[in-house]
Amino acid sequence: MNHLEEIRSKISIEELVGSYVQLKKAGRNFRGLCPFHGEKTPSFMVSPEKQIAYCFGCNQGGDIFKFTQLVESCDFPEALKMLADKAGVTLPKTSPKESNKRFKTVEINEIAVNFFQEELEKNEKYKKYFLDRGLTAPTIKEFQLGYAPDSFNALKTRLKEKGVTDREMLDAGVVNQKDMADQNTYDRFRHRLIFPIYDHQKNPVAFGGRIIDQGEPKYLNSPDTPAYNKSMVLYGLHLAKDAVKEKDMAIFVEGYMDVIASHQAGVKNVIATSGTAMTEQQLKLIKRYTKNIALAFDQDSAGMEATMRAIELAELAELNIKIVQIGEKDPDECIKEDPDTWIKATENPVSVMDFYFAYANSKHDKETMEGKKGIMSIILPIIKLIPSEVEQGAHLNRLSVEIKTDVKLLWNDLNKTQTQKTYAPEKGQVVAEAKPLSYNREQYLLGFILKFPEFYKIVAENLIENIGADPVTETFYKTMKSVYTLEGPLDVDALKAALEAGEREKVDIYSLLIDEKYPDFSEEAAEKEIRSLVRSINQKNIKQVQKQVELSIRGANTAEEKTQLLNKYNEILKLATKVN
Repeated sequence: MNHLEEIRSKISIEELVGSYVQLKKAGRNFRGLCPFHGEKTPSFMVSPEKQIAYCFGCNQGGDIFKFTQLVESCDFPEALKMLADKAGVTLPKTSPKESNKRFKTVEINEIAVNFFQEELEKNEKYKKYFLDRGLTAPTIKEFQLGYAPDSFNALKTRLKEKGVTDREMLDAGVVNQKDMADQNTYDRFRHRLIFPIYDHQKNPVAFGGRIIDQGEPKYLNSPDTPAYNKSMVLYGLHLAKDAVKEKDMAIFVEGYMDVIASHQAGVKNVIATSGTAMTEQQLKLIKRYTKNIALAFDQDSAGMEATMRAIELAELAELNIKIVQIGEKDPDECIKEDPDTWIKATENPVSVMDFYFAYANSKHDKETMEGKKGIMSIILPIIKLIPSEVEQGAHLNRLSVEIKTDVKLLWNDLNKTQTQKTYAPEKGQVVAEAKPLSYNREQYLLGFILKFPEFYKIVAENLIENIGADPVTETFYKTMKSVYTLEGPLDVDALKAALEAGEREKVDIYSLLIDEKYPDFSEEAAEKEIRSLVRSINQKNIKQVQKQVELSIRGANTAEEKTQLLNKYNEILKLATKVN
């Protein structure tokens, strides 16, 4: 067994896809929302029998290696390494690992994580910072927290000992240089508490460093590297994703300490946006695990702005949004003072409109005219964004009770209200659901044959050849006929072996198409459908050729040519009579 087959034997397609997509049983297969394009009706199928996953809406998918390449936006060597690590398979020494910049960056970060942890263990003074913040030793170890010593070359020296070059350190973002002309490099993180940042595959991809004394910036983060793009990483997701799936909800907080404190308190479905405002890519990532999110950002002006922007983004991503309310404190402070308050708040998040009403009432006195105006200035623009007039009416009725105003007047004010979203899709970005791709009759017939190969004899005896061919499936039908002639009954494995690599994977996809479109079809129903498809394909092809010959007759240059074409036309008419 080679290493590819060993990986396949240890990782099932349903287990792998299930870590990204919520799957539901559909007969012998599983179905879920496609992770590659936006859709409301699931068209993404996973076949344990065929060990493939495929979307019949965007025509994307394949085996475990192809799926990983697509969902992680990586090349084959990287997908191979990810799956080998997951399966516990040692790759041959010929693996391209050493030449891949992403892998090298992760290797360098692994060395750095260990180095920073060792330095923290040697410096009780700085370990005490974490302990004083309420963290326990096991939590410090779980999140692999560390300390970067006050030195320009401490980490650099360790990496040099491991054979890492200055160029590789620069690419990984663990060292700096003053400018391109200055060849000297120095440690990026110095005299800082270190928070390693992992991607969802448990690879250390970056670091956050908190200043210990006075200075700026308070937090210094790694730059973008071959392994790290801050807009695509969620801090803590590698430890939270199982809890997110179990709870069917992801709770977003702002800071590293918020995540760590929450996990220690037992609320483990908590993640942070990794030092950046929430992004579309992060929401797309979390959507693999759940469609429900709750926001627990700070309640200051910056936190409120981040919350409102996140709400708009989440609505575009068609996620269900709620808000965790804990007053003016941030999660870390709340947990330190009273963990039960945090736990109860996360178990009972409020709706978005409840959040806005509570916020507006906390900022303005609804008993004064100025206060009423202030509340309206917050609430009306939000209501204006709601497409349903019924829902708008419900919220306006609530507002009318809150500020003791006639609801008819509020409708008038709503019509005058201008909305200004804090977020707009980038130019050219498509946010609508992708249109499903259609399949032709020849492809459906192939699917039925491959699922019920015993009925290929019907096709061999009845499908009229040489009167027109479908370019998409022509190779399939020719190869199928050759295999059938040699083998007798159609052997699907022999067909796979006879096809080119690019066509081979379509054998399982066409068969899965029937599972998706015709679930639980009996053999009797399948035979009937095969005969119907053969008849309709014959009729279509004859009609096309008939039109072509009619045009040729009109353009014939000689009497002899016209006679030959008329004879051909009569033969086509006889065929048409047989298939009608």
